[in-house]
Amino acid sequence: MEDLRYSTGLKRFWAAIVDGIVFLPFILLGNWIFEEPRHIYSEFAWNAFLIFASSLYVTILHYKFGQTVGKWVVGIQVLDVGETRKLTLRQAVLRDIFAWILAITGTLYYGYLIFQNNREHSLINEYTEFGNTPLWIWTLLELLTMLTNRKRRALHDFIASSVVVRTSKP
Repeated sequence: MEDLRYSTGLKRFWAAIVDGIVFLPFILLGNWIFEEPRHIYSEFAWNAFLIFASSLYVTILHYKFGQTVGKWVVGIQVLDVGETRKLTLRQAVLRDIFAWILAITGTLYYGYLIFQNNREHSLINEYTEFGNTPLWIWTLLELLTMLTNRKRRALHDFIASSVVVRTSKP
């Protein structure tokens, strides 16, 4: 019989939705600020800020509290695989290393596109296409690993030696 402590799949989904809502005011502010006419360099800086702020948000909150606002709302927490302590800073960074790599390479690529081409209209599409494929592949790998082990650990949990558990009753 499955241990309900590890039954966190839907809760992780809803936690991601809540965490998206946390960043919604920043996204709306950026949309308002960067309405026509577009200032491509300012927009680049704003997007880079959002990308790194969201990565910092997840990494720091997992390290300090074991959960983001979304995870707190839905009642789950990230712990060391031994389930006796919160993550170390190293584990928190490793847990989100793919997001960090994608943020860094994506920002460098976006910067390259801006400074090489300066074609405002197609830049967002090229940047989005650059990040979408690795993100979908990563998400698929995350789901596959999460569904194939008793503790429902995703790939990033294996990388960081972490596990997500319920903090409240089902």
